[in-house]
Amino acid sequence: MPDLEPPAFPFPFFGAGEAGYYMWAEVHVRFAREPSISQRETIAGTVPCPLRETVEWCGGRQLTVASGLFLHEILARAYPAAGGERDRVGDDGWLRAAPSRVAALNAAIDDWLRLIHGQCPILLAYRAEDPDAGGTRLSGWHDWSLTRLPDLLDELDGLLDETGHAAAMTRGVMAMARRAGTLSGLGAATAGVISWTDGPA
Repeated sequence: MPDLEPPAFPFPFFGAGEAGYYMWAEVHVRFAREPSISQRETIAGTVPCPLRETVEWCGGRQLTVASGLFLHEILARAYPAAGGERDRVGDDGWLRAAPSRVAALNAAIDDWLRLIHGQCPILLAYRAEDPDAGGTRLSGWHDWSLTRLPDLLDELDGLLDETGHAAAMTRGVMAMARRAGTLSGLGAATAGVISWTDGPA
């Protein structure tokens, strides 16, 4: 039986997989170069509808897209539930969209990232794990992304001391790498990088 080719991942996506969401969702994208005006319009115009509450460009190459606080209500309107699944209200009084609706958002994010990579090359994408929703069932795409971290360190090290979305993304990527044990020996500046699974500082 011939060896199977590894999956073709077009760029690192830290946090790729089946994400759970509590109140909201957010995705960070850093492009390899600054998109043109027309590319920005296409990129912003194709953001999955639940993440259009915030579409914010920072420093030319950094994009953050996010939902509002009522993500599950938006999911219930945006995507059909499959197989007779039903939405429910949690003990905290917040709506929980059916799992198939959440899966539809995750698929839409993956598709969107691949689409916009064709418009302007993506250096990396990042989606934090939400501890209040149980985190993310991380995929092979995330695992492969961790192996690409050494190629990204020059860029990321320069962002750690900044403020704003790029710095938050970088700290999140470093925290994921530390949890996975892939920072050892890389010389990355990780002081003060806390993961939600690390427990109290």
